[in-house]
Amino acid sequence: MKPGLALLLLAAAFAETPFAQTAKKPAPAPPPPLEAPHPVLAWMYPAGGQRGTTVEATLSGTGITPETVLVTGGGVTAKMLESKDPKVTRLSIAIAADAAPGERELRVSNAGGVSNRFRFHVGTLPEVLEKEPNSEPAQAQVLAGLPVVVNGQILEADRDYFRFHAKATETLVIAAQARGLLPFIADAVPGWFDPVLVIYDAAGHQLHFADDFRSQPDPVIFFHPPADGEYTLELRDVIYRGRGDFVYRLTVGAVPYVSGIFPLGGQRGTTVPVELRGANLSVQKLDIAVPASGARVMRLTPNALPFAASELPSLRASGDNHTPALAQRVKAPVTIDGRIETAGASDYYTITARQGERLVMEVMARRLESPLDSILTLYNSKQVQVAENDDWSDPLEAEVTHQADSRVAYTFPAAGDYTLRLRDVQGKGGAEYAYRLLIAPPKPDFTLRITPDNPRMGQGDTAAITVTAVRTDEFTSEIGLDVEGLPTGFSSSHGRIAEGQTEGRLTITAPADAKLTTLSPAVVGTAKIGSESVRHTAEAAESMMQAFAFTHILPTRQLFLAVVPPAGFTMSVKREAGSVLEVKPESETQVVVRITRLNGVKNQVTVLPLRLANGTITTKTAQVPPEQEEVSVTLVVSKDAKIGMRQDIIISGVMRAGATTLTRFAQAIPIVVVAGAN
Repeated sequence: MKPGLALLLLAAAFAETPFAQTAKKPAPAPPPPLEAPHPVLAWMYPAGGQRGTTVEATLSGTGITPETVLVTGGGVTAKMLESKDPKVTRLSIAIAADAAPGERELRVSNAGGVSNRFRFHVGTLPEVLEKEPNSEPAQAQVLAGLPVVVNGQILEADRDYFRFHAKATETLVIAAQARGLLPFIADAVPGWFDPVLVIYDAAGHQLHFADDFRSQPDPVIFFHPPADGEYTLELRDVIYRGRGDFVYRLTVGAVPYVSGIFPLGGQRGTTVPVELRGANLSVQKLDIAVPASGARVMRLTPNALPFAASELPSLRASGDNHTPALAQRVKAPVTIDGRIETAGASDYYTITARQGERLVMEVMARRLESPLDSILTLYNSKQVQVAENDDWSDPLEAEVTHQADSRVAYTFPAAGDYTLRLRDVQGKGGAEYAYRLLIAPPKPDFTLRITPDNPRMGQGDTAAITVTAVRTDEFTSEIGLDVEGLPTGFSSSHGRIAEGQTEGRLTITAPADAKLTTLSPAVVGTAKIGSESVRHTAEAAESMMQAFAFTHILPTRQLFLAVVPPAGFTMSVKREAGSVLEVKPESETQVVVRITRLNGVKNQVTVLPLRLANGTITTKTAQVPPEQEEVSVTLVVSKDAKIGMRQDIIISGVMRAGATTLTRFAQAIPIVVVAGAN
């Protein structure tokens, strides 16, 4: 036998041995069908346009190739021009000639769902784009005609210069909008683009510098040119940073600009005469009709100054109440509209209280863009201080990073007269230092917010919705949660936010044949407050991080729930619809979870542990091997579980294959803790 033939026969024989068969590695499980990435918008440039025009804009982010573009607010439509890269998209944005000026919310939608919002502003002035190179005074971009809105970006090591002609007889408004476009940036310190404006004369001498406008990071300059001639304007970041999301809109021109209003609000269902202050104003008064169902804060004027609506009757400060002896006598409930018009001044109010009466005394000023940094001090009839507050954080105003308004909630130990002093803690004052002082009994209530505002679920899949309650004036009762406005075939759980808690979850499940679409259902909360049943619709909201550390919940206009193509697997629980699972303290209960894998998917699913009711109810991790479709999840109830306690259990599972991780949810299971047998 030839040596080569012997080797071939030996190799063939070896291949037939059991040892050779066991040495073969099993074929890896195929990865589950990938779900498209959830689109995330980082920035858009330009971030606005003049009505009656069409704007070409660039979007940057991840997974943002749009199938459709959603714009909330009316009068604006958009379509894709080009998207060669899922991180960059170019849009054509058409703005109707009769579109109302102001802010819109723009999102992209595709197989991955609906993106977060980015603010897009509709204006009335001509607009231009910043043109590079303009990073040196000698390269300043000429603004040939005023007024104009400049759209720009401050990129790395960048500053932008503009040259314009001005007359000594005019007042130019130079206003930057940057943080107003993107309030918080996760990986930037202080957490937003912080622009500064500098004006130079023709010889290069600095005439004006503005970092902020009162308490707002976006600067405004009212420029009175010393002479007719050419001037140069510089815009840069205060600490010389630059990046793609440092987008701005810059208004330059002798245009009307309202810098302040008085009063800062009014009673619902009334018409309030409002004084206007600012530059280039043709009128100094405006009548504001406050709707009976008006929002807590309305937005007035082209630059969107806030105006507070309240149920309480309003009255004006007397104007001479600057000493305890001249304190203005008021009767709760009431809202007082006043101003600290002189530096170092105080306003005094006298309240006659009953023994045991509890009143809330609250200033609204900084939240309404007044520069007032208030402090409230309460004195008894002997002028002894009994309560004081400088700053109080309003959880409903997360965009305000310096919470400078004051609030005192006080139970009066004895009947009699009490004096309330209101002043600026820095001793400042002026016509713009306006405030609203609310004095009223506590009004227990709640506000609901849904985060994120853009959840998604596959066909036949379940979405878990988180609802957060902001409780006010010591309201602690349970809040029931329901979903309204779902199409036929969709189902939802009845959720709850337990007594004293601030968060609840519910689920929405789509039928397997659901249309690929975007829904905007309403989540409604109902609670008993005193003898009344109170019902509130939850606001959609987005969670934004600031400077690596701080999380802010900001309301948005609409909830977008996307139904997307299925991927990997779905989860469900085997139980009778509408039933409540009864559990007992110091017990274990089994819940059967079913895993439905898509055709061809062979991956293991890990059912994740849960910890509920301060740890008195937990579940254990469970593994569902590729060949298995069901698993029993153990629900462990400790001896400390409170009888009568109700919870909603939402079981979740993950499937991993390489770098792919899919997370799915089962429908919520309502449970109640019942007493065990004696």
